[in-house]
Amino acid sequence: MKILEGVIEVNSLKDFLSKLNEIGCTITFLNANYVVDKDHVEFATKKALKAWNEGRRVAKTLAMEILLYCAGRRQISDAIEMGLKEGLNEVVVVVLEDECVEKLEELGFKKKPVLRLDEAKIDRIKRFFDISDDELRIVGTDKLSLLVREKIALFDVFKSG
Repeated sequence: MKILEGVIEVNSLKDFLSKLNEIGCTITFLNANYVVDKDHVEFATKKALKAWNEGRRVAKTLAMEILLYCAGRRQISDAIEMGLKEGLNEVVVVVLEDECVEKLEELGFKKKPVLRLDEAKIDRIKRFFDISDDELRIVGTDKLSLLVREKIALFDVFKSG
């Protein structure tokens, strides 16, 4: 598994997803505005893989299952907020097959550091993952990733309910 950060331009989401399906790789694009750090993505991806392998999946594809876990959501319609949009996207990309990393360039992906935390991003993540001011005040901003991973762990426990 590789977790990369960078940018990608998407002119037509429908055409892009069609091209993505044609290359035959498990690749998940995540909007970097909702990703705290790579630990967040790695934790969620491992949970998604475990659920998938144990037959506890929610989605029809493994790439979508990874998106659901990274977003901590059961509903695809809620999780896609954390996915690609048309236009220029700052993304974190999960590539399960190492040999598929080079295919990212064919899709227009360019490696670039995009993971950074500022007040606007912290507020967006708090809203998206339903993290209260009190929770963040108790643990501190440097532990935001732990709070997000806790939400993902709870999602995993309660998603079958």
